[in-house]
Amino acid sequence: MDVKNNLHNNKSNPRKLNLLYLCLLLFVTLLTTLYLASSKAIFAFSDWTFHAARVEEIYLNLKSGSFFTFIAARTFHNTGAASFLFYPYIFFYPWAFLRFILSPVNAFYAWYALVTFATATISYFSMKAYSKKSLASFIFSLVYTFAPYRLYLGGAVFGEYLAVTFLPLLFLGIYEVLWGDKKKWYLLAIGGALVAYAHILSVFLSLEFAIILFIIKLITSRGISKDRIKSLLLSAVVCVFLVLPVIVPFFTDFIGQGLSSAKPGISYTMGPRYLLLNSFSAQKGWKLSFMLILTFLTAWAFIKSRRNWIIYGLGLFACFLTTRYFPWKLTAGTPFEMVQLTARYLSYASLFLTILFALGSSSVLEEHVTGRKKLALSCSLAVFMALFSLSSLSVYRDTLKHVQDMPKTSADSTQPAPFKRLRDYNYYNQFNYKILFGAFDYMPKSSLTSVQKQNSLLMHQAYLNGKTLTLSPLIKANQISYQVKSEKAADVDLPVIAYKHTTVSVNGQKHAFRRGNRGTVVVGLKRGQNTVTVGYKASPVFYLSIVISILSCLALLIYLVQFKAKYAQ
Repeated sequence: MDVKNNLHNNKSNPRKLNLLYLCLLLFVTLLTTLYLASSKAIFAFSDWTFHAARVEEIYLNLKSGSFFTFIAARTFHNTGAASFLFYPYIFFYPWAFLRFILSPVNAFYAWYALVTFATATISYFSMKAYSKKSLASFIFSLVYTFAPYRLYLGGAVFGEYLAVTFLPLLFLGIYEVLWGDKKKWYLLAIGGALVAYAHILSVFLSLEFAIILFIIKLITSRGISKDRIKSLLLSAVVCVFLVLPVIVPFFTDFIGQGLSSAKPGISYTMGPRYLLLNSFSAQKGWKLSFMLILTFLTAWAFIKSRRNWIIYGLGLFACFLTTRYFPWKLTAGTPFEMVQLTARYLSYASLFLTILFALGSSSVLEEHVTGRKKLALSCSLAVFMALFSLSSLSVYRDTLKHVQDMPKTSADSTQPAPFKRLRDYNYYNQFNYKILFGAFDYMPKSSLTSVQKQNSLLMHQAYLNGKTLTLSPLIKANQISYQVKSEKAADVDLPVIAYKHTTVSVNGQKHAFRRGNRGTVVVGLKRGQNTVTVGYKASPVFYLSIVISILSCLALLIYLVQFKAKYAQ
């Protein structure tokens, strides 16, 4: 029997076929990553400094023996900002662990490769479960994983970049619950949980499309069965249990505490002309690939099934949401303002349009290509997508050649981080700059009422007896200490943010404190030399939520093993 002829026969060799496609996906992943990594540099733009500081904090805490990170003691100018409490970071741990064995630049690119291959793998098997077609799944994985907008996200916008990894699984779960095998409700629970651990805003965006699909189900099926409702509710409940460690801090430390969050408001929309024409340029960015634009323009002529019309409609709607023609002004004062950048909907447009592109192109190819030619075709597609991705990434590489290295600055600098080049030898320079986007997220609103207050935090300024002191912090994991000498009993206002579960000790003894007009820790001191230590002690409910989440994972795993065994029979 000819192995190559048989390789693309799903029924006779599904495992070998999956292995072939995964190897090709790995090839494209490694080629594109090595192309970037060979520059031995990183372009620090957009949200890079925000996420790099978070990873650095995790890494340094791990190095000192502390697994959990709650507040920024070592980064974010030692302000104790609690972005770790309210912005998920679990998927940054692999990056942080890689720092123990690789240089800073290589650690990032190794993590980049891991996320890329995870995206390709999840995309492939999600599409395989949906379409039951291997070639269509391979094409979907290639085009979705190496889409220009996702390549752009991979440079700095890491929350959204991670969420894109799990969107195919999430929407496969939605499909199974509403139209497919309702017994596979766990796919929705797992997909929703993974997106939540990556990027909270992406949960909100995904929920928008989930509601639309639910309404479409009600209309097209004239209702929904009780069994499907039960599956939907079960997946929602399990999902909540899985993400309790993400949810709990908002109830214990955010609500009612006067804290700020990411600035709401729609700050940028695209014109349809920009979206259409820009997608034919050879670079990554806020755009779709030319393949998806062609799908956008022509798919209506080839669609025959209702299911594909729904997918096409969702893709068109996602594109419409990115443009200024959608009445975004009407969303002022509503939760929809959290979107900020309408380009975020390009991830969803890519998802839906790529499904159609993969189904259509694979059907045409399979009609004309058989036997060994399919193997050659698969390899050719992988090479084409690799070259297409390298072309998109070439502008980034060119930027790295011409941009200047990030210079040093003082530890109390208020200068925003510039868009400069980072190498191993100047990687740490970035942490002395003010983080460009997100430096003051999740801080008390009172600390943001003036530039002077903000700068006083960045400059490590404390206030004592009517005088301004510039202090040098002593740092441990989730803990910041200051040496303060007072000529008389007085209150000192330290440049560290006070949260509900902030702890304070003076000379090793637990001490009461209050929140000052900067939203910072204010503590009464006795005359003389004092060591004031500010830390954070998570609520017992938080640790309980972790236990519940782990137990839920184990219970779900046992269920899946039993389900698979029963399904196999």
